Amino acid sequence: MYKKERPKLSVTALLYGSAGPAASWPARPLQPPEVSPPGIRAAPGLNGGASNGVSSSLPPQPSFLLSGYGAPSASRSPLDGRQLNNGPPATPQPQQQQQATTRYPPNHPLSGSKHLCSICGDRASGKHYGVYSCEGCKGFFKRTVRKDLSYACREERSCIIDKRQRNRCQYCRYQKCLACGMKREAVQEERQRTKDRADSEVESTSGGAPPEMPLERILEAELRVESQTGTLSESAQQQDPVSSICQAADRQLHQLVQWAKHIPHFEELPLEDRMVLLKAGWNELLIAAFSHRSVDVRDGIVLATGLVVQRHSAHGAGVGAIFDRVLTELVAKMREMKMDRTELGCLRAVVLFNPEAKGLRSTAQVEALREKVYAALEEHCRQQYPDQPGRFAKLLLRLPALRSIGLKCLEHLFFFKLIGDTPIDNFLLSMLEAPSDP
Repeated sequence: MYKKERPKLSVTALLYGSAGPAASWPARPLQPPEVSPPGIRAAPGLNGGASNGVSSSLPPQPSFLLSGYGAPSASRSPLDGRQLNNGPPATPQPQQQQQATTRYPPNHPLSGSKHLCSICGDRASGKHYGVYSCEGCKGFFKRTVRKDLSYACREERSCIIDKRQRNRCQYCRYQKCLACGMKREAVQEERQRTKDRADSEVESTSGGAPPEMPLERILEAELRVESQTGTLSESAQQQDPVSSICQAADRQLHQLVQWAKHIPHFEELPLEDRMVLLKAGWNELLIAAFSHRSVDVRDGIVLATGLVVQRHSAHGAGVGAIFDRVLTELVAKMREMKMDRTELGCLRAVVLFNPEAKGLRSTAQVEALREKVYAALEEHCRQQYPDQPGRFAKLLLRLPALRSIGLKCLEHLFFFKLIGDTPIDNFLLSMLEAPSDP
């Protein structure tokens, strides 16, 4: 039986073709001898044939070296990852590529939607309350109706409501919802119809990834606590700062616990973890609160009790150095950038949801909640301050200063360790177990 001898090729011939390395580079790649084993087809576009439009500085190589000797015909090339079948895959046209990048998954709310939101012009997710609208405007209208919220316009009640500016004026946005045909009664009917289903969804998500972080509730928590700020009598105002803060310590912590209870998803954490988080961050949370409360005061800070501590009084009490840091690194910066209440609430929520708190068990859940706050704050900055692209980063830069000042304050505010004769652990525990203030 006659056995066909396989042609022998040297390394030089394989790399450079039969002309050898000294030969001039040809106008097109040299073709190696047709020695592909059975079942192996040359990859078009690599060494001649249909080109894929990608140039290479490497010398041409035989197809059986690229595909792997004896490999099946559907193997992948190590150079470009294409599948070596009977021919090159069809190159998608630019229009097809553009459509592919804007296509939503089959189960996405916007999949197949060809309508725009009647209120802001964003992509509509469907017909909600009688009008084609996006998820954002749908949720805004639903919250407004269910909570019976009222808004005020700071301009002339003619604000532009579009995709970029829809969160700037809640009054004009709600009026546009009504003008476009959204029905309040449809929200009320839906509320009763979906109540049981919503309860089951909350239970199912409590053990997994936390839901979104609504900024409205964070702002409500800030405004609720701020409305409880009182004023001290004249005799109390005349006391030295340390004594006044000592006497007001229980009230400060009481307001702090009430604030934390109204932060979204905080109450869903185990009681032990809630106490751990408050114990780890109470000093920074209080400092951030009275710093923002003091932006309109010159050389002084306003405590939750209404007491105004002046700079000269703090120096006289021996806490002048840390007092000056609060004024320059926190109060002045907040005043300079005009930090709003929502931003303050988000920064405090970041401090509260500290996954590195010692003794914390629900580390992953707390870390996920902190990430939700970050995302919500970044979106708030992008929507409300589009002309300040660095605002989000500027806000986060206050956190290291707050941490440093908080640690320093612990050296002076040692009296917070006890509330009268009650250890702070017991005080926080009793406050967390008590019902929330209305």
